[in-house]
Amino acid sequence: MRRADQRAWRAAVAQAGSTLGTGRAVRLDFTLAPRRWVDLDSLVEVAIAGLRDGGTFSPGLRDLDGFVATKREGPQGLEITLATPSDLAGLPAPGPVAVAIEAAHAPRPGQRHVKLALRDRLSAAWGGLPFLDTEVWADVALGSAGSLLGPMEPVLDTLEPVLGRDPRGQPRQEFFPNDDRIVWLRVRRAAPGEPALQIALGPLGTSPITP
Repeated sequence: MRRADQRAWRAAVAQAGSTLGTGRAVRLDFTLAPRRWVDLDSLVEVAIAGLRDGGTFSPGLRDLDGFVATKREGPQGLEITLATPSDLAGLPAPGPVAVAIEAAHAPRPGQRHVKLALRDRLSAAWGGLPFLDTEVWADVALGSAGSLLGPMEPVLDTLEPVLGRDPRGQPRQEFFPNDDRIVWLRVRRAAPGEPALQIALGPLGTSPITP
């Protein structure tokens, strides 16, 4: 997403968010022009920054306990709905599980060794099956007391064994999966006693994106 577009989206979301009040979880339903390539997590980062600007979440985002985001084709827009963390945790995934793993640590930006270990773990679980080359859902639970956005991108960066490598990636870019295929994304804070990182993903099924 271009910086000018980011600024425009962020300002529009901040204005809308100023009327929402405060919450601990949110649903973000994006519609985009046909054939527009943009990663869902990039849209989420800009939208949540706008909601933070508008006062829905605190500056550190420690009060954001979960979100579900979707993207589909249509007139460009965004529907924002506040929810409770339990509401979002209870939503069923919109398709069958293709692979699921757990880990003791979630990677943070700059933690290459943790990302490599997680990618290897996912590769072993996937077992060399053909890449998912259709619309995909992804579900991530993080045992973090801080912002959920920090580890979100590094976690999604490790999905190349399942999604394949985006051909637009440069050789110097070690992690560059086809994560633009993700059209349904849930990121939530793990409950006490759960593993620090849980990832599940699969192809979009016959269930609707939004229940």
